Amino acid sequence: MRRAIVFLILVVCVATLGDVPARGAKGRPTINGIGLVNYAVAKPDFKPGDWVRYRVSGANNEGASDDYYVTVYIAGEEHFWGEDCFWVETRTQSVGSAADVAIATLMSYSIFGDSLAIPRMKLFMRKTITDVNEDGTPRQDLTKRPPLTLRNRKPPSEHTDWSVDTVGVDTVNTPRGLFTCTMVKIEEGIAALADHGDSSSNTEVRDARTVYYADGIPITGFAREHILNTIRRKSWLIGRSSDAEMRLVAISEGNARLVDFGSGLTSLLVPKHLQRTLSEQRATKSGSAPARPKAKRPG
Repeated sequence: MRRAIVFLILVVCVATLGDVPARGAKGRPTINGIGLVNYAVAKPDFKPGDWVRYRVSGANNEGASDDYYVTVYIAGEEHFWGEDCFWVETRTQSVGSAADVAIATLMSYSIFGDSLAIPRMKLFMRKTITDVNEDGTPRQDLTKRPPLTLRNRKPPSEHTDWSVDTVGVDTVNTPRGLFTCTMVKIEEGIAALADHGDSSSNTEVRDARTVYYADGIPITGFAREHILNTIRRKSWLIGRSSDAEMRLVAISEGNARLVDFGSGLTSLLVPKHLQRTLSEQRATKSGSAPARPKAKRPG
């Protein structure tokens, strides 16, 4: 259950039901923090090199607990498939350990124009890097949609409950100081039906997140986040669905609190030539192109 805690605290349940976390080079679970980026802003103000770090602690109903640091880092930019995109690198470090586990994901900048960015987050993922090749170059994997979804005309959020509400103002004390925050409650849920021989089951996963947003915090925009995740399931024999009762299968609770933020990190995974802004990359490319010789006029 330790894997479930670290995964569910950082990634929205509607985007991950049935998924398995990626694993790093040493087989350890790799947390992808793309769900922590603040997509509610009209235009992001971050740049390659900016980072923000949180301490995350969690526990579940089976007695398992976890305590670790998560750093969300803008590792670079890339023009890919005709789109301007940005690399988000997530580093996870257990408390008391010096080793980082990292994953990098290329996200399309067009996600900032979607009012339902979080439920549709997977649609804006373009590539991921979790490991390097034998020659030391990053191993980039394209993000592909399952074939069945290409024939489905229904929106990704059709079976998802989604609500956002401002619930008040509070202060959050962090190592970076005291922040006055706007509290926003986000509730999400998804249900999945499955058949098992002569029986069926219905599994419901729900997240209740309280996010403490504050000015001056880059990338994520929040000083603290509390999340409560529950999984409920009911099973029944064919023709006896009315006799089934929903029961609680698992409950996890966690907190993420701001530790620090800044600029100037160096990516562990993203190719060096992409660890710059797109404008810098384009300027270098245009400046290195040889000038065309002028055609001589006849006579």
